[in-house]
Amino acid sequence: MRDWIYREHLRLTLVLLATPVTLGLAWLVVRHEALPLGDVRSAALTTVIFCLTVIGLVLYVHRLPLLSFPSLFLAVTFLFTCSPLILYQLEGNDAFRSWEIVDIESILTGMPVVMLAFSSFLLGALLLPTLIPAPATGTADGAAGSMADFTPRAQALRRVGFAIYAVSALLVAASSLAGGTLSFALEGGYSAYHGAKRAGAIPQVVGVLVAHLLPWSLLILTATSRDRRSRRQVVLLAVPFILIMLAVGDRGGPIGTMAVITSGLYLVGARIGLWRTLAVIASIVFLIPTILNLRQLPISQWSGGAIANAATNQVQSTNTFGDDPVSGFLSSMSSPYQTLMETVKVVPDLEGYHRGGDYLSSLVVAVPFRSIIFPFFGAEIQRRPPSQWVLLFLHPGRNAGPGYLQVAEAYLQFGAIGVVGLYLIFGWGLTRLWRSMTSKTLDPRVLAFALIVMMETLLWVRNSSTLVVRAVAWGWILTYVIPALMMMRKRSAGTRRVQGDEVLHR
Repeated sequence: MRDWIYREHLRLTLVLLATPVTLGLAWLVVRHEALPLGDVRSAALTTVIFCLTVIGLVLYVHRLPLLSFPSLFLAVTFLFTCSPLILYQLEGNDAFRSWEIVDIESILTGMPVVMLAFSSFLLGALLLPTLIPAPATGTADGAAGSMADFTPRAQALRRVGFAIYAVSALLVAASSLAGGTLSFALEGGYSAYHGAKRAGAIPQVVGVLVAHLLPWSLLILTATSRDRRSRRQVVLLAVPFILIMLAVGDRGGPIGTMAVITSGLYLVGARIGLWRTLAVIASIVFLIPTILNLRQLPISQWSGGAIANAATNQVQSTNTFGDDPVSGFLSSMSSPYQTLMETVKVVPDLEGYHRGGDYLSSLVVAVPFRSIIFPFFGAEIQRRPPSQWVLLFLHPGRNAGPGYLQVAEAYLQFGAIGVVGLYLIFGWGLTRLWRSMTSKTLDPRVLAFALIVMMETLLWVRNSSTLVVRAVAWGWILTYVIPALMMMRKRSAGTRRVQGDEVLHR
């Protein structure tokens, strides 16, 4: 109780301190000004220290583990926003050597936007009162015990997870054997696969299976794991998925899935302590530059030596060639900051705020079977997501760029108000969601849905809002609607069987 009182006093004190800091940063963003410091190095160092301090305070005040949802979100946001700033401390202007456009003034102007996002997240998390900590058990509080009562609905959900995984794997294998999907990556690597995907040579359903349904099936299986054997099944089934994603050069899918699966396993009772958590983090750090470097090689040219060269940044024609592991990792995480740089450069002087238009248009993507429904009514939806909009300024004529940043999208919509509003919601919502997931009354369906949304939220950090909107719609169908239909069908079949037995008895 004494510790709780201390943390409550600390929380209220931090609210009083964080509020004027947030307002001050918002003022800088509104006025389109950089931090009032002398040079880029000082501003970058201040931003990095500020963001790390925010992460530490959120975890300390609410006693959150490293695998909690707020921790994962803040860590991913930090890496994609602060990596170029850390790299600048090490290499100076060489940190931006791989960027085609470098605007130091806009880089400086983007730093208060990043700090505003972290400050707003802290303020949102502090709006929740702290909880009296339960005795440490090495697992989530009571979550494992709630899985012992494996209800018929949970069984139906687990069957859905296995069915999605099996169907996805079979279709990917069949398409590859027929000369599509992975066969493009086998001969031409990352560029050939994604070129074929954009050209329509890979069926859209197969692309959806690889990018979304396969990882979602693993998250469903994670949420319905009730013992050590079922948790081991999840880990074993995750290996082929990660290999497939490595083959097509996707880093967001396997890395996000690994992080959220580990968090989900923690919630269902797996003993994941500090060392295992650090092992997962080390694996992710290893995979990020390795995947990017392997994109330059077709799968047919992979070997032990090629993978070793990719892990040590020895693949020629890459931006990280010859870099040490730390610089290579930071460089591989730095490119999305270009989108923030360019966004604050042109908005609102050359391009007005979008005022939520991109958020609203992304709702269209979440409509199930929209490609069939809209043409039937003669409706044609024209939309340009921010990740394509920014290419007009960064890489005119290109089909693909460095993705986008969630914080840049928030700024693009409403400026400082958009950043404050979105990250206040994230701070409050993700902290509240984590508490709900550690509840003793945890429902596997709720956990499965939360894991799907969490993974898509992590992907949203370096993309636009389309991903998480789609996850909310389709994730709800997979975790609630389909198992419910299976249960209704089973009950209907049981009723018919009983009626048939009564007829025979008569």
